[in-house]
Amino acid sequence: MNKPIFIFKIFLFLLALSATSIFAQTDNKQLQADACYEVVLQILIGSDNASEKNAVPPTLSTAVKKLKTLYAFSDYRLTTTFLQRTSGSIEYKSLLNGFGINQDKNTPVFSDWSLRNLRNLPGANARRTIQFDSFRFGARIPVVTGGFQSESGKTAPIVNYEQIGVTTMRLSLNENEPTVVGSLATSKPDELMFLVLTVKPVE
Repeated sequence: MNKPIFIFKIFLFLLALSATSIFAQTDNKQLQADACYEVVLQILIGSDNASEKNAVPPTLSTAVKKLKTLYAFSDYRLTTTFLQRTSGSIEYKSLLNGFGINQDKNTPVFSDWSLRNLRNLPGANARRTIQFDSFRFGARIPVVTGGFQSESGKTAPIVNYEQIGVTTMRLSLNENEPTVVGSLATSKPDELMFLVLTVKPVE
């Protein structure tokens, strides 16, 4: 056999073997599942109404302690907890209770919140940092704009829905640490709603 041809064939064999190994490694990486995270969004209401006092879970004690340094409310209560799992993004829409208005079944409050492109990155002091491109929380609330008299003689309200909410871009927080990410006013002048976000990896 001609020696140059023999060497060329060996070269082709080694090249094919290397390509097969690369493709196999690529296939293995594609089969690896993305990390999954548990995302907990909780709504705290700060007010001076002691009659509406409600225990705050110990997991939120640090967040409440920080809020007390910024606001003079005498009471904080937990009204809603949302729990979702994701490997990247969340889009959530539902009804919302405990928004601080006199809700009834004919005029519910609608909420929607989203979280985009969640990533877990190295942070300072050897702590893991959760970062995402955007976080949005919104609500459609009923507003009485007038009234009309029905055929029975009763006065019925005219209700329009108004959109409120908060959007934050490029937000970062420590892994498994409840973090206040925004606040909204309610219909009561002596109240504020606080959005507390906690993200932790699913074990």
